[in-house]
Amino acid sequence: MESYNQTLFALLPKLLPNLQISLIGSILNWSIFWAVHKLQSFNHSFGFLSANQAIADAMHSTMFLLYFCPMVLLDHATMKQMSHHCGFILLLCYELSVMIHLAISLNRFTAVWAPYHYKNIFSSFNTKLLIGAIWLFTGTVAVLFYEKSCHFYYEEKIHFLTFTNSEFCGYIGWYGDFLKNACIVAVVVSIDMLTVFRVRKVSKKVRLAFFAISFTSEFQVVANISDQAQNRTSCREMRFLKQTVTQGFVFMLELLTYFFIPQYFENKWVVFLGTSFAWVAVHVVDGMVVVVFNPEVRRYLLCKGSKHRVSSGIPTINAVSAS
Repeated sequence: MESYNQTLFALLPKLLPNLQISLIGSILNWSIFWAVHKLQSFNHSFGFLSANQAIADAMHSTMFLLYFCPMVLLDHATMKQMSHHCGFILLLCYELSVMIHLAISLNRFTAVWAPYHYKNIFSSFNTKLLIGAIWLFTGTVAVLFYEKSCHFYYEEKIHFLTFTNSEFCGYIGWYGDFLKNACIVAVVVSIDMLTVFRVRKVSKKVRLAFFAISFTSEFQVVANISDQAQNRTSCREMRFLKQTVTQGFVFMLELLTYFFIPQYFENKWVVFLGTSFAWVAVHVVDGMVVVVFNPEVRRYLLCKGSKHRVSSGIPTINAVSAS
C-alpha cells in the first residue's frame, strides 16, 4: 500500500494535466458534435465530416478519461491486464481523426478547384458513403495492426501506453503508426496549401468582377444584394478553410513532437508535454479550432441562437472565377 501511495504521488503531477485535458476534450467535442448535428447551417457535406471529426475526438478523450485515468489512479490490476483494448480504441480514434481530416481537406480542395462539380462529388449520399468507407477501412486496419498483430498496452516502467516489445511490433509502431499518419498529415497540409493558393489567386478576380458590375446602373441593386450575399458566403467558406488548415498543422506538430522530442530531450517534463500530454491535447485543440472558426457553433453552445441557418457549403466566389 505504501509503495502504491508513493507511485501515485509521483505520477499525480503528470496524470492530473492529462485528466483535466481529457475531461475538457470530452465535454467540448461531444458538445460540438451535438451543435453541428442540430444546426441547419451544417446540414451539408462539410458539416457531416465535421460531426464525425468531433465524434472521433470525443471518443478518444472519453476513453482516456474513463479508462486510462482510473486505471492509473486506482492501480487496478485487471484494467491494466486489459489495457491493450483501451490502447486499441485510442489508436482507432486517433487514426479516424487523421483520415477524416484528409477527407475534409479534399472537400475544401474540391470546393475551391472544382466548384461546379462540388455538389455532385460531395453530395450528401457520396459524403455519407465516404464516411462509412473511412470507418470501415480504418477499423479493419486498426484491428489487424493493434488487436491481432501487436498490442498497445500500459507499461509500468514508463507509466504510459506503448507497443509490445518485439521487432515486428517495432515495425508496426514506426511504419504502421507514425510514418503512415505522418504521410497522411503531410498530404493534408499539401492539399491545404494548394487550396489556399487557389483562393488567393481567384479572390482578386472576384473583387474585380463585382466592382465592374456595380458600375452598371441596370444591375446596381442586384449587384449590391449579390455582393452582400457573396461576402457573407465567402467569409464563411474562408473560415472553413482556415479551420481545415489549422487542424492539419496542429496534427503535424503533434506527430513531430511525439516521436522526435524523446530522441533529443531528456528532461522528463519536456518529454511528457511533447508525448503523452500532446497526444491527448491534440484532440482538445482540434475541438477548440472548430469553436474559434465557427461562430454558429459558439452561439449554439452559448444558447444565443444562430443568425444564418442555411448554407450550401459551396464557395460561390470560385464559381465566378472559374467562368
